[in-house]
Amino acid sequence: MSARRCWPSRTSRLNSSPCPSPSIASTGVDPLSVSFRKLDYQDRAFSALEGYLDVLKEEKGKADRIATLAVAEPDLDVPVPDFAERAWEVLQAAGSLPKSRENIPFSPRRDGCGRPVPNAVLKVPTAGGKTWIAVSSVSRILGRYLDSNTGFVLWIVPNEAIYTQTLKHLKDRQHPYRQALDRAAAGRVQIMEKTDRLDARDVESNLCVMLLMLQSANRKAQESLKMFQDRGDVHGFFPPEGEQLAHKAALDATPNLDAYDDMFPMVKDSLGNALRLIRPVFVLDEGHRAITDLAFRTLYGFNPCFVLDLTATPQDVKPRGGKKPRAGRYANVLVEVTGRELDREGMIKMPLNLDPRQGNDWKATLNAALARLQALDAEARTLLSETGRYIRPIMLIQVERTGAEQRESGHVHAEDVKEWLLTAGFDEAEIAIKTAQQNDLKAPENQDLLSSTSRVRAIVTKQALQEGWDCPFAYVLCSLAASSNLKAMTQLVGRILRQPGALKTGVEALDECHVITHHANTATVVAGIKEGLERDGLGDLVLSVTQDGEDGNGDTPRAIKRRPAFAKTEIYLPKVMVVEGGDARELDYETDLLSRIDWRGFDPQEFAENVPDNAQAAESQLQRIGIAHTGGEPFVSKTVTESPESLAFDPAHAVRMISDIVQNAFVGREIVGATVAALRARGFDDAMLGRTAGLIVEELRKGLDVKRNACAEAHFKEEVLEGRIQFRLRLDGSNWRMPLRVETAEPKNARQLASKSGEPLQRSLFSPVYENEMNRDERDVAVYLDGEKTLDWWHRNVARKQYGIQGWKSAKIYPDFIFAVRREGAARRIVALETKGDQLDNADTAYKREVLSFLSDHFRWHDATPVGELELVNSGETVEGALVLMSQWKTRLPDYF
Repeated sequence: MSARRCWPSRTSRLNSSPCPSPSIASTGVDPLSVSFRKLDYQDRAFSALEGYLDVLKEEKGKADRIATLAVAEPDLDVPVPDFAERAWEVLQAAGSLPKSRENIPFSPRRDGCGRPVPNAVLKVPTAGGKTWIAVSSVSRILGRYLDSNTGFVLWIVPNEAIYTQTLKHLKDRQHPYRQALDRAAAGRVQIMEKTDRLDARDVESNLCVMLLMLQSANRKAQESLKMFQDRGDVHGFFPPEGEQLAHKAALDATPNLDAYDDMFPMVKDSLGNALRLIRPVFVLDEGHRAITDLAFRTLYGFNPCFVLDLTATPQDVKPRGGKKPRAGRYANVLVEVTGRELDREGMIKMPLNLDPRQGNDWKATLNAALARLQALDAEARTLLSETGRYIRPIMLIQVERTGAEQRESGHVHAEDVKEWLLTAGFDEAEIAIKTAQQNDLKAPENQDLLSSTSRVRAIVTKQALQEGWDCPFAYVLCSLAASSNLKAMTQLVGRILRQPGALKTGVEALDECHVITHHANTATVVAGIKEGLERDGLGDLVLSVTQDGEDGNGDTPRAIKRRPAFAKTEIYLPKVMVVEGGDARELDYETDLLSRIDWRGFDPQEFAENVPDNAQAAESQLQRIGIAHTGGEPFVSKTVTESPESLAFDPAHAVRMISDIVQNAFVGREIVGATVAALRARGFDDAMLGRTAGLIVEELRKGLDVKRNACAEAHFKEEVLEGRIQFRLRLDGSNWRMPLRVETAEPKNARQLASKSGEPLQRSLFSPVYENEMNRDERDVAVYLDGEKTLDWWHRNVARKQYGIQGWKSAKIYPDFIFAVRREGAARRIVALETKGDQLDNADTAYKREVLSFLSDHFRWHDATPVGELELVNSGETVEGALVLMSQWKTRLPDYF
């Protein structure tokens, strides 16, 4: 962190980077979060921009004189130079451009009339103050290049979250962003949206700043957009109706104006046309998103006079040949701010501490993250009492599933995490779920996470925080999905990097951030985080993919019907039922199995003997990833072998951590007490218990989980043998019924799955079947099934939505395929088939194979039915479950035909 601090007065001119003086507010809100100070890299950026604008102005003057000469004496055939390119060449010759881009050629830009457009990219990492740099740059562009303090700025942002935040700040006259604009325009500033009234007199006498989302302009069907439609509230830009010569003159001067195609041309009174006449200054926030051909044509079709692009990840568009050739478009990077500069100024939390957990229990990983959060809470409370500075550390939790129908999938679900947090002692108000369907944060302007009135300490998401969201109080990222979604995890790392108040606290723990991952390879995670940070410019919002053409979105969900031959066929499959006193109901795992386990007398002695007395032997190695201030590599990492904290073992916390297994808290306390006693008998003192607290809870859960599964399996099988748990087709209708239609989100023109010969499938229960709805192995199985002549029909079962089998573990088993086979001289057989890749031949696979085999052996028809409730006739058909590995299906499946 730089020791130099400069706090100019509020009346300082814009060019001296004014900074409101800090003070400690009594509200508890961190006052530094809205303060600005003089930063070296920002000064360097402003100096580079000023130098470019001076050269640009000089070269434009030369080009204008040449243009005047060319018009006055056309016989000289004097070419008018591209003044923007000339200015760039001057900077290049002077060595004023970033060295990392010295081999990248200048890429000219032209507006919709073919005129050169100056374009400069400022590469600034997120958390580097891009918005402040933008508002400060606007005054320089107006004053040093355009010689004006009025005009029009079109400020384009990538998404609604950033749009809302930026609009709020620019409209707030007390906010430094707005104050900077007010100083540049002597207080004559109008902040506008695209639906606001626009008058030419306002543009002439004010600095008008209009916010626009990129999507508003980035459309093919421009005629359908309001900004390209004739409207009655755009005044003073075009000739009155009926003055044909004046309209023709306007079109001659600006050929790309939209006009009515009639006998006499008439320019449309649209916002789009007004912008083309105004020739605004463009500010592109996250400009790397506007690089498709369509976005490029649309934006430069507004005839900007200058384009300022601020992004953490400049994107170059490579040249393209073929039927639609395209010249390369390269980012004209004027300034490149590095992560090291941000770190020196104290803008970001560094180093990043990585704790990769290798166990299979996600709750143990979450418990470790909670322990880290609690340690940070203690540091934050001390900081508040000593300095008055308020920080409330927040933990982000990345889960695997968030959908309402995806909970019983064997994956970590947002609601599962929320339940665990509540069990661990969190209040409802301290937990926020942020998904596409649920937003407890209620948009950034409604939930001020930096306020002392907010109680949020944990935010659960899958990937919904990747765009337009920043919270400096976020310190811990607990990724429970790192192994399955590494890319999303590395993108979420950017959400915990911003330093509260953009100023170090002086407390080591509160100037760093933490990533704790579940069941992911350490080297892979370290490499992924490093690569993500480097490519993101230390915390950019989203990794961008250059892609032209259509957006590729599928249609909204629509119904797929059965084939006509099966349209009215009733198909039933048995459920796992509990029979009590003649009444049957579906088996409930917690009620019928978990609650029946008697935990009294559980002896933790064997488990306690396996806990190592060396804490480090059982702990994952911590990795600290920091900025490298010397050498060629931007980041360095090192292993941390010792934890700086000494923790105490909390028996009450341990009881809560096992409460999902041992539901009786009194019995849970007995088990924890017996465990501690056994460990103390081995010589564990308070310090050792505290140092290994996380390991003790993790290993205790493992031991209890083994006993739970063994007891549940024994009870399940005993109840089946006694007839109290049944897997039967029941004549009373208590069965699972195959739906008559299913839904798909695939477009109607999506590629359909075909047979080996390329012909359409013949035996699928529902038609059509789309390729994208299955993976490659599943497609191979489906094609094989469809080719079997003894097969009546087959169906790809949809997990969590269709047929599931409850075993002696909590998650249901959802077979991948269901098919019916005709047999000569025997009743039809229905097979529920679960397929697994060879890499998944593990304990879970063995469990599913055992459940399916056991229930198949005990399948039968249940003929007893109350009078008047007969729903189906016993046809004698059999139902069985099977599990095969993908490497074996070609040899195993023929056994079923």
